[in-house]
Amino acid sequence: MSYRPSKNCLFVIVVLCTAYTLLQKQWQKPTTERQFYPKPREDLLARFKTVFPNDSAWFGLAYKNQYGRPYSDFQDLTYEQILQDWRVYFPELMSSLSNTQKQNETFTLNTLKHSRVVIVDKITEYKTGDILNARIDAYDRKENKSSFGGDQFLARLIYGNDTLYPDGIAGIVTDHRNGTYSIRVPLLIPGKARLEVKLMIPLEGIAELVRCTSLRKYLDTQYIAEFETKEKTECNVDLSFTNLVADKICDYSNPRNQEPWFCVKPPSGKCPKIVNEVFKKFHRSEFDMSIEKCNEPLLRQLGCNQTIQSPGLNITVSPGIEEPKPPLPLCKTSLNGMTQSRPSGYFVSGIWKSTFCKNAVKSFEEARPCLENKEIYFLGDSTTRQYYYLFTTKMGSTVTEPPYHQGYWHEPKTFITDKIRIYYRPHGPPLQNNGPPHTKPYVTDVIDEIAPGLHEVVIVFNQGLHIIYYEPSLFIHRMWGIRDAMLKLNKRRTNVRFIYRSQRALNPSYGQINGWLAYRYDALTREIFKEVKNFFYFDVWDMSVVWPLNEFHPKQLYLEQEGIYLCNFICNGLTL
Repeated sequence: MSYRPSKNCLFVIVVLCTAYTLLQKQWQKPTTERQFYPKPREDLLARFKTVFPNDSAWFGLAYKNQYGRPYSDFQDLTYEQILQDWRVYFPELMSSLSNTQKQNETFTLNTLKHSRVVIVDKITEYKTGDILNARIDAYDRKENKSSFGGDQFLARLIYGNDTLYPDGIAGIVTDHRNGTYSIRVPLLIPGKARLEVKLMIPLEGIAELVRCTSLRKYLDTQYIAEFETKEKTECNVDLSFTNLVADKICDYSNPRNQEPWFCVKPPSGKCPKIVNEVFKKFHRSEFDMSIEKCNEPLLRQLGCNQTIQSPGLNITVSPGIEEPKPPLPLCKTSLNGMTQSRPSGYFVSGIWKSTFCKNAVKSFEEARPCLENKEIYFLGDSTTRQYYYLFTTKMGSTVTEPPYHQGYWHEPKTFITDKIRIYYRPHGPPLQNNGPPHTKPYVTDVIDEIAPGLHEVVIVFNQGLHIIYYEPSLFIHRMWGIRDAMLKLNKRRTNVRFIYRSQRALNPSYGQINGWLAYRYDALTREIFKEVKNFFYFDVWDMSVVWPLNEFHPKQLYLEQEGIYLCNFICNGLTL
């Protein structure tokens, strides 16, 4: 009997062909050179500049009153924005997607069902210090061995019965690009353990995510601007893919960093000031008609975020003879988190322990002395704001985060005591929070306004989740702008350190399959900032593999472990 593909299989083939076409179309002319834009006129900027005292929630946001005004208020010259193609950073993925398009008649929906995990050369008893080696063999629906790689797997070795907060360590998965994946797990904890392997997303799913994130717009959502004229229109970072002519578009891009923001010109025919912005999810715009949103049912049918069921993955680890080893250095930002060996750490007795440095700080109370006489900035979305509330409450603040629908909970915030200064600043649009533009400052503007001073400045930031469904050229443009602002600050002030909190391995329980999109942004971040000397990549990916997250905002137990670990790098090896 001949094999007849199902309708879903045919849809996967269409997705792969579409993704490949997009790859070819945008891969042909990658932009690798930095683009520098015309500077705004200082006399025009000065009209809206305001200096706030350092105890103000708006400290360092001198251009608060500029937000929401059209670009033409600050710059006479126009410019053409040139954006870099994200695919230049992923040559192996491009090769795998190309192979899938060439062999699309074999693609099926059952990578998960027939894939197998085996422990290589399994023995009766292991010792601490040994390495556990395992192998994943990927098969298709007809049980044919896959001939190329590209699937993404997560592995963890866990102890005990607690699957949410277990002791354990992440496994390092290597894709050999032939349908075989090796897993390497250092055995650091004695006890009975089991290897758990999860298919984060198969290559067919990645092709679907590439397809549905090929526009600089989050499909099936809208940003609605409310103008001082009481008019309302739709806004986005790009309207060039619409049928609107230039005269029907208002440019509200940031004049200092050219972060794009455009709105449909209101009926009055003018470009008035924006006084409020409203985010609407599950509202399909007339501009979405050219492409369908991400097919979440297909991604779930492909087996995304599902555990591979295989026998024989339990092992026993006995205490081994510890050989003398040189002591680990104290955790410092000079260690550069991008070049450390993985896994980066493990949980034992509910405490995170680094594998490449000694995280000697075990509590916020221990960290308090080294947080003094520093200016600490938390810049980013609500997951970074969690750090602000965590740190400030541990330092004595009684202010808690307001209810979701009460006020503008993303507004800038400031916490100051006699010796401690902590600031929170959100990032600029797109930000999925309702409120006036001045509550959404750009990270580059915050960094640009940090003046020379005696206190050490530590900037902890993260970007990505609010633009995770956008074509990644926007993210690349934003991160290069932040990098430029960093280098300028380094010339003004020598006592500055930048700490970027990595993305986490997302395993959301509310239907959206987006863990690979977060991984994509992590890979881009590592490449963009790799040569900034005072930049530290705070890698928490392995932590979130062992303690999986079912939502964007971690629960308190997880958050505190991450926060205490972060304190070690803020303290920078200070002996307490």
